Amino acid sequence: MEFNQTNLKQLGTQLQTSYQKIVDFEAPATPSQSSVALPQMPQFQIEQFIAQALNKQLDVTVQFNDFDHGGQTQIRGHFQRRQSKTIIFTADDHKLVHLVTANAIRYIALSAVA
Repeated sequence: MEFNQTNLKQLGTQLQTSYQKIVDFEAPATPSQSSVALPQMPQFQIEQFIAQALNKQLDVTVQFNDFDHGGQTQIRGHFQRRQSKTIIFTADDHKLVHLVTANAIRYIALSAVA
């Protein structure tokens, strides 16, 4: 019985290690940073800013709410409209594409020109 418990513990540890390697590998290479939470923008302001960014094709920095991990992620990129109402955010290095939903965005700012 002890032998089976030891094997199960080792298997669990190996699964956790493998999962973490996969997550680390798939993490965006964009200089995204978990940062101090900026104030939550009102929904109407987010929608207006997205509309302007789409119309003028502006590069923006977006702070996404990270509901899974209890933090925020800040990424630089641009918005694109797909089909009629679907909006996609693409990171500057094209390694991260994010389907934009109503409550996913915490804050949007114009990106500094490099």
